[in-house]
Amino acid sequence: MSMQCPRCGSHHVTARQVGRKFGAATGSGCGTAIGAAGALSGAKAGALIGLAAGPMVMTVTSLAGAVFGGLVGGTTFGVAGAKLGTELDQKVLDNLACADCQHTFRPSIE
Repeated sequence: MSMQCPRCGSHHVTARQVGRKFGAATGSGCGTAIGAAGALSGAKAGALIGLAAGPMVMTVTSLAGAVFGGLVGGTTFGVAGAKLGTELDQKVLDNLACADCQHTFRPSIE
């Protein structure tokens, strides 16, 4: 079943997905920061233990941990943000747009 614009009756309707895009971007940014910060604090504690390995090893492992933590955090929070944004799109925001008259509207709940 294709959607129809309530204003002009056109079937040229597309999903805007504003909430999903915003949720994914916000979640990714926050998750990256949180993941990297957590990995760095863990790396500082591990650096005290790994002093015997030398400063080069400590630096490389600390940076690798921060990058990995940022990637994991960004991905995890990005997916969660996208799911929350999808719910907002479906239940709160005017997620549909008519390509003919530019009217935005919510899908009707049947």
